[in-house]
Amino acid sequence: MSRSARFAGNGCRSLTTSSLPSFSNYSAPITPAGPSKPSRTATAIPVLRLETASVLFAIAKDVGEALQHVPYVKALCGVMLQIIKIKEEITDSKWRCKELVEKVERRSEVILLGLKKISEAPGRDGLKDLEDDLVAYHRLLQDVHNILLYCASKKMSHRVDRWLNRGQLWEDMLRLERLLDDFRVNFSDNRLVHIEIQMNTMSNLLVGKTRGLQRHRPLIPPEPPFLYGRERERAAIIATLTGSASPRIAILGAGGIGKTTLAISCLYDKLVVERYESRYFVACDGVTSAELLLTELANVLRLPRDQLDENMHDIVLSAFRRTATVICFDNFETAWDNATTRRAVEEVLLEFMAIPTLALLVTMRGTQRPAPSAGWSAPLLPPLHSLHFEDAANVFRAIAGEVDEFAEEMIREVDCIPLAVTLLGHMVQEENETTATLARRWKNERTGLIDTGGEDRLSKLDASIQCSISSPRMCADPFAASVLALLSVLPDGFPDREGLADRLQNYLPPEVNLHRAVSTLKRVALVHNETLVETPRIRLLSPVRHFSKANLHIPPPFRTALVNFYIQLLEEGRDHADPRAHVIPPELLNIQSVFTEAFASGDNRLALIKASITYTEWLVFMGSGVDDIIKLAIRSSPTSELLPACYFWLGRLCVRRNDADGAHDAFRKAIQLHVEAHDTAGEANDLYELGSLYVHWGKLEAAEASFKQALQLHTAERNYLGEGYDLLELGKLFMRAGQLKDAEVCMTNALNLLRATQHVVGQARALRRLAGVFMRQERLEEAESALYEAVRLHRQTKSILGEAHDLRRLGNLHLWRHQLEEAEVSFNKAADLHRQAHDLLGEANDLASMSEVCMELGRLSEAESYLTYALRLHEQTQGVMGQANDLQSLGELYARKRQLPEAEKALSRAVQLHQQVGEKMGCAKDKHKLGCLYLRMGALGTAEEAFKDAICLYRQVSNQAGEIEGLHSLANLYAKVGNRKAEEEVLKSLSALKLVPMVRFAATGEEVVALRVPRDLDMMHRLEYWSGYSP
Repeated sequence: MSRSARFAGNGCRSLTTSSLPSFSNYSAPITPAGPSKPSRTATAIPVLRLETASVLFAIAKDVGEALQHVPYVKALCGVMLQIIKIKEEITDSKWRCKELVEKVERRSEVILLGLKKISEAPGRDGLKDLEDDLVAYHRLLQDVHNILLYCASKKMSHRVDRWLNRGQLWEDMLRLERLLDDFRVNFSDNRLVHIEIQMNTMSNLLVGKTRGLQRHRPLIPPEPPFLYGRERERAAIIATLTGSASPRIAILGAGGIGKTTLAISCLYDKLVVERYESRYFVACDGVTSAELLLTELANVLRLPRDQLDENMHDIVLSAFRRTATVICFDNFETAWDNATTRRAVEEVLLEFMAIPTLALLVTMRGTQRPAPSAGWSAPLLPPLHSLHFEDAANVFRAIAGEVDEFAEEMIREVDCIPLAVTLLGHMVQEENETTATLARRWKNERTGLIDTGGEDRLSKLDASIQCSISSPRMCADPFAASVLALLSVLPDGFPDREGLADRLQNYLPPEVNLHRAVSTLKRVALVHNETLVETPRIRLLSPVRHFSKANLHIPPPFRTALVNFYIQLLEEGRDHADPRAHVIPPELLNIQSVFTEAFASGDNRLALIKASITYTEWLVFMGSGVDDIIKLAIRSSPTSELLPACYFWLGRLCVRRNDADGAHDAFRKAIQLHVEAHDTAGEANDLYELGSLYVHWGKLEAAEASFKQALQLHTAERNYLGEGYDLLELGKLFMRAGQLKDAEVCMTNALNLLRATQHVVGQARALRRLAGVFMRQERLEEAESALYEAVRLHRQTKSILGEAHDLRRLGNLHLWRHQLEEAEVSFNKAADLHRQAHDLLGEANDLASMSEVCMELGRLSEAESYLTYALRLHEQTQGVMGQANDLQSLGELYARKRQLPEAEKALSRAVQLHQQVGEKMGCAKDKHKLGCLYLRMGALGTAEEAFKDAICLYRQVSNQAGEIEGLHSLANLYAKVGNRKAEEEVLKSLSALKLVPMVRFAATGEEVVALRVPRDLDMMHRLEYWSGYSP
């Protein structure tokens, strides 16, 4: 078959030698709608202003002209530059896409440079062997281009889909990166070098092996019994050792990361054994100079002692010129770290590198290679990192035999470091410890726990870490150890962006060079850059952090600098809407750790207490967090003028954490302190929050009394703004009680007061509340008008959160009218705004509302995705009410999908959560739906009990619509079992309500009542929930 026939169409063909994942589901419009344009041919290369693009363009032009007979070279260049161009259009997952594009640029440049070099050599016929590889690489780049187009799309549906499926999206990007790495190894490192060797007749480097000489017995440690999680690195090392002349490979990484194990495993590989006559392993643990390095080599070579005179240097080097040999220098940093002897050690290393028959393998702690200009084999092997959890679990399982929940906890605690996991496995395997006792001991002993009895770095985790900390490279920097101690205070690592390191530098003593110290720590692999997160961070592995925290001293000026850094960060980020405030949420755990140590050291400055209040405000805003910092602030300064504010925010935080008792005590204490200080405004605010707490508790009478008392104080102070908000809460209480006229009066008066104070945000909130009243009264046009006015006012004040709440209620209105498309648009916009404001609780509620739309449209799988994610967010924010409602909807969804056991489990859990927060309406709905479910399952006695509970709860909250539906369901049950007397009693109750006619239910031949109550009644229940609990 001719080449043109095989490469018809768009230039893609099926590969039989490689299997690439399909990314066809990622699609996005490339051009705006309009007249179609002629498609760009494969040879058309877009001209970009990017420096990278111009470099690739120049290389591609030369290669394309020189290799015109090789298919797809120009097409390959075209898709490369399209990928670079689209990088600037991406808004979502930008950092992730940028990394993917940069990897494409690096891989493509290597391939093009290799092709260019080959094109300049004689005998290019061997290039036809590259045809399949070029086709496969072209297809891989097409997949990269497709996924980038998908990420660049601005369509709302694509944006929502990207958000909901971002985990899968990132996983697909990682798969593409792995495939690019595979091409780097299999194509760039192996195929190109091999062809280049053939064409330039370099095989003479491999001939002349003295087969007749007696082989040395392999002086290497035993082969590791297993190797997990290093398959890619092992394959790359072996490919370099067996596929190129004079390989020089450095295996880098932190202590205990598995460098030695990987190196030894490679030395035992069948291909390596066949390639090299001799294999040597030189342990450099005690080698601190060039002379000692040569002496150790002479011992490994078993050279006679009488030859070890002044000619030892020449004798050792000549020994490696006799035959193809591979030698591994293990822990080479011991010899190289010493600055006074480093040059001499590097000179010896360079002499070894000059021997063409010698392959060199070096393992070193850190991220630096010795003699960096010596020509290490490319591509350079990246430093090793911790294992993935599954691989670390396999290591533990291979040693100890079983991985239980305690073992999993321990493996995660040590960050999946191979040495730590191995030592833990041996401690369990020797039956001296159980995983449960180890997990308990870890909380107290940390890294000192992991010890198998020896004193060397391979038997004690502490010894391994100490070896890195006391290395000459660390000792050469006088502040590196202090900076390491400082960073160990930060459980989430230091944020590595936006000049934050420079800002911390300003607080440190002038003689301290923070950037230099961090560079030193990176070079010895005690810290690393974590980039696969939204905020790049400088991190310590967990064992290193625990060891440093326990054993290293933080100088007081360093500690004060870190405290002041975070105090200033909080001061600038008090306004949640301020763009500068977006750095605060990722730092909350760090702030907790830093402030805890500050208070423990006796720091009770007013600035620290104010920052602790701001920190607690952020916890309330984020919807989660512990109360230890604000309690420490209270204890550290019991007479501070800020004490009432501390108790106030403690109460707000307790409410967020569903600690109603703690909140009640805190608000009562705040009231007492404000009364003692004659601070009427503060007392009124406390009473307002106390009333909200009583609403949360379901103590509506106490709530009403608290709001009225707050109203009196605000009125006495002529605080119209406070009066307006008090009236809004009183109106919400009337609404919950079904007193819609009273609710309307309160909210109208509140709106007038807020207009008098020109408080635009308050006016918008009042309009949204009034819209809720109008919806309950079925005055839908007025409700819609009020909501659109609320949206306008919130946009006027740039209140993202307020607009988001308005749009969600507007979506509920559309849903009530069965305007499903409009509802979906409103909920999507609300979710976007809540994400923009970092309001996880609001976003969760939006997603739950979106599930209602999907269920109405019969898109059950999509509804389940929305609800599952909403539930996860509600759990993250500890929103118990939200969790209960999500579970209620999931129960209904599972019932519709005939997954009855899952439905029962979800609804039963919803009952527990609704009872926990005293939400009778929600509990009534749960019980009613459970009754319908049990009816379907044939559990009639349980169904009867659930229906009766639901009816009782509906009566308690004066919800006649729910009571009617419950009575209908109960009558249906009695008709089904033939209990005429009970059925008639229920029908009389229905008749007594004067809302429905007498209805008889057939005992036979009737379909069992559906789990889902009629749409209008269920909608009314939901809107009552929103009216009672929306902001």
